[in-house]
Amino acid sequence: MSIWGSARRGVAFAAIVVTPVIALAALYFQAPPATAPHTAQAARPLVDNRDHIYVLDGWGGVHPVGSAPGLATTASWPHRDIAQSLAMFPDGSGGYVMDGWGALHAVGAAPQIASGALWDKWNFARAVVMAPWSSAAEPNGWVLDGYGQLRPFGGAPDVVGAKYWPGTDSARSVVIMATSTPSSVNGYVLDGLGGIHPFGTAPAVSGNPTWPWLDIARGIALVPATSSIEGYTLDGYGGIHPFGGAPAIKGAPYWPGRDLADSIVMWTAAPALTPGGWVLDRHGDVHAFGSAPALTPSKTWPDWDIARGFGSAGSNGGSGGGSFERRYVDAEVISDGWGTYYNQRDARWGAQNVGAGSHTIWEVGCLLASLAMVYTHFGFGDVTPATVAAHASWFGGSGAIYNSALNIPGHTTIMNWHPTWSWIAAHLSAGHPVIVGMNLPTGGTHFVTLTGVAGPDDYWTNDPWEQNAHHVAFSGDWPTRGSVYEAIAFI
Repeated sequence: MSIWGSARRGVAFAAIVVTPVIALAALYFQAPPATAPHTAQAARPLVDNRDHIYVLDGWGGVHPVGSAPGLATTASWPHRDIAQSLAMFPDGSGGYVMDGWGALHAVGAAPQIASGALWDKWNFARAVVMAPWSSAAEPNGWVLDGYGQLRPFGGAPDVVGAKYWPGTDSARSVVIMATSTPSSVNGYVLDGLGGIHPFGTAPAVSGNPTWPWLDIARGIALVPATSSIEGYTLDGYGGIHPFGGAPAIKGAPYWPGRDLADSIVMWTAAPALTPGGWVLDRHGDVHAFGSAPALTPSKTWPDWDIARGFGSAGSNGGSGGGSFERRYVDAEVISDGWGTYYNQRDARWGAQNVGAGSHTIWEVGCLLASLAMVYTHFGFGDVTPATVAAHASWFGGSGAIYNSALNIPGHTTIMNWHPTWSWIAAHLSAGHPVIVGMNLPTGGTHFVTLTGVAGPDDYWTNDPWEQNAHHVAFSGDWPTRGSVYEAIAFI
């Protein structure tokens, strides 16, 4: 969320940003030794999950895929992309949405319970999985945190032998073996580099690729109802990689260079020798691979990175993993009679440096992106965050922006260090765009562009951090809102 620190004499100073940057340097590991396929217990009968697959969106919505029945949910965050993972009971009757802070929210027949793992306002929970014996009457499961710990809830037993990376946000997904019991919970944790780490008495597996220094592994799934431990990992580009002797997969989508793939589940009723399943992309589209039938999602978001994961009946803990928003968003091209909306994290310029310094637009570009929007309001349609950031004389080496950048040709700039809401409303009512700086409750500051008055107590806002935040209400539970300390009106 941008972000600019306190400002004096027209100079804004860059502050530390809380972002999803992953510190993975300490995670490099040696691949496990090759092992012979491990013979597992006979798998118990599975529900055909093609009729019990759901997609979780970042706002907490749970959307049926194909002919899956709709399920009631108990939480939503219309202004926060904080729902992170979904897991279903083996029979598909219900389950839990896990938010990024670790809290659980009941879905369908599931009772509301506490997760026992909560990180208030810290996005640290990575995935939720259910026990293979779980049900509404016995809602046992585990929350996976970023360091790799599996935290039991609902009466589930502790997991032993899990890999742990203290201080390194590395865990990305987890699967529970269908043969697990309350006295022996076994499975695998996937790290962001592609490493597969057994826990309990699960054997080491081999054959999976890894990507040292690249956080691109997204999901892991085991082939159901097999006599050996076989499965697949999913990378962000859509690659599906077999391990443990699983056959290579055909028909999977692939997006080279794009971190678009999000989650994977296997088809529980696939023929024994020809596995199949589905991949979820970040727009909500569901892609069949192998022997799995095509399924149609009930909702997609073509212009959003907002689909967060599959939830599914059957094995593997009922979850396809979880995800959080990418650093860079797809190009957002939104214009109307007011002007053009810009996002500082737009992939077209998010990685560009600001001025001659080392800070990038995605890191500290909220004010310059807001300024670019105001330029377009006054007819300068060729101005973008990239062109503003290219003016080296407008910025200090630390990313500070100077008053000279705020002087739009043919217009007057008025700065108010102690604005009142009535002062802001008067300018907006007169058709003058206003950029406001806010102190965020989580620390740092953030700038947005106000585009008009929305009733007696609210304003329309272009927020350069939130996805597609074009003419949205200023009010609401936005993570990028705080007390206004500065306003800049353009006449």
